[in-house]
Formats: sequence, C-alpha cells, structure tokens
Amino acid sequence: MMQKLLQKLKTATVIALISVFVLLSSGWTSTAVAQNPMDQLVTGYVSKVNVADLDQAIFFYQELLGMERDTSRDTDRWTQFFYPNVPGTQIGLYEDLPTGTGEAVLTLVVENIEFARDVLISEGIDVSEITDVGAGVLLAFFTDFDGNTIGLRENLWF
Repeated sequence: MMQKLLQKLKTATVIALISVFVLLSSGWTSTAVAQNPMDQLVTGYVSKVNVADLDQAIFFYQELLGMERDTSRDTDRWTQFFYPNVPGTQIGLYEDLPTGTGEAVLTLVVENIEFARDVLISEGIDVSEITDVGAGVLLAFFTDFDGNTIGLRENLWF
C-alpha cells in the first residue's frame, strides 16, 4: 500500500514539474509584466546633472570616480560618462547653473521613442512632444505623481 502511495506521489510530482516547465518555457509570466510593454522598451538610462564648470566636472567624474567618458554626443556644454560594466547607464553633465537634484532628470533610453510615448499616453500619462535636440538624440518628458521629471530618449545612432 505504501509503495503504491509513493508511486502516485512521484507521478504527481513529475506532472507538476512538467506543468511548471511548460508554463515557464512558454513565456508565461505575471499579468503585471505581461501587460506593460515598457519593460521591453527601456534599454538603459542617462541621468542629467547640471555643473557650473564642465572641465572641472570632467576631472571629477573621470579621474576621481573612475568613469569612462563617452564623447560621441559631446557638445560645447554636454558630455557623458559611464562605467564599462553598465554601458546602458550613463551620467550626462550639462554646463549651466548648478541646481542640485532639483533639476536632475532620470532618462530612460528606448529603442523607439514614438512607441514608448504612445504606450505611456495610453496609460493616461501626459508626455511632452518629441524634440530633436541634435547629435542624433530625440527626447520627450513626463512626470511622476510627485512631479519628478522623467525623460524618454532615443539615440538615432543605435
């Protein structure tokens, strides 16, 4: 009797494991993830920081923090830094009046800014028009519930 019960338990365990494997391999996931395509659209982010002196800030981020400089989008008032192990995550330095965190913008880098903007608008989020800021960069902005500014950025050179 005990042997028969153990055999049934083994069979039920195998069936349960196969069912879990099938569900996971089929891409089954929670409805929260499955219903929000932003999870698949965001490829990285660039955080903007205002600095009073760009050359001094370059020294700080490059020499003191050990970040690598990405000069591919440089302008006379802008440059970017990243750590090699997280190239999709960058800090952009913009020479202007320093503002502290009050003017910091978390920017989500997306592959298709128009589609990402449409997704957010469909969720009831007010998103600005898309602006071409030059150097192959498109931007659009929105705010969270606390008024924190978040940007969308498409790099046309991808």
